[in-house]
Amino acid sequence: MHQDPPDDILILAERLRLGIPLHGMDGRDIPVCDGAGRSYAPIEAALMLLRSALTGMSDDEADAYLDEAVERAILVEDAAVAAGIHGGELDARITGVLVSAAVRADVISRQGVASPSELNRATLAWYELNHLRRASLLSPRATQRHGGRSSWEPDASRLMA
Repeated sequence: MHQDPPDDILILAERLRLGIPLHGMDGRDIPVCDGAGRSYAPIEAALMLLRSALTGMSDDEADAYLDEAVERAILVEDAAVAAGIHGGELDARITGVLVSAAVRADVISRQGVASPSELNRATLAWYELNHLRRASLLSPRATQRHGGRSSWEPDASRLMA
């Protein structure tokens, strides 16, 4: 008998669809909920991921990079709203900018200079990995094996190894 996954697994699955794992680039948690039990919005979680990727930069570089990424996200938001896009699709576009910026910041922090094609490959690999994590998380075997809850947890630290 197929059992629907619990709400927390669905929240995590949506975050993985958007490229947001449970751990940031620096290994710190990106929690699903705050201390009061409220789910973080996708954009909040994407900002946590981005901030985690900036830890390898100097404070000035990190501040400038964050400002640039947020400005780019605002431009994407403005264009999407002007085109009549709202709700989940709008969130996906904004988080896409922030998650891509996080992946690129991580690559730059670790490598220094990186070519546009290297940055693009890293971003595509990030989304592919999180797509696979999501599929694994939502598989009926994964949720049934643990009484309706999956103990599987993504490990972002191995992404670019």
